[in-house]
Amino acid sequence: MTIEEIKDNALENITEFVTDTAKDAFTKWLKEKALPSVKDVSEAFITELKNSAANENGWNKFRDAIFLPVIITGGLWLAEKILDKLINDEATTE
Repeated sequence: MTIEEIKDNALENITEFVTDTAKDAFTKWLKEKALPSVKDVSEAFITELKNSAANENGWNKFRDAIFLPVIITGGLWLAEKILDKLINDEATTE
């Protein structure tokens, strides 16, 4: 079976794969596995941004020292809060 056949079969039968169990498992995987990994990478990225800000001037210094770190940190915080809410809502509906 080729990858195209597998893809076509999955697309034809997608409703069988998208179940509440699969959605719950994916949400928990995002919270427990993916988000911590993304946070680790983002911390290293933010550290490097702040290090490079020392060599920048004007708006580029603001971008590297403040703007991008705040956007990244805020986005991850928001993603975590949404995942927490989704997981808690799943637990209360069971």
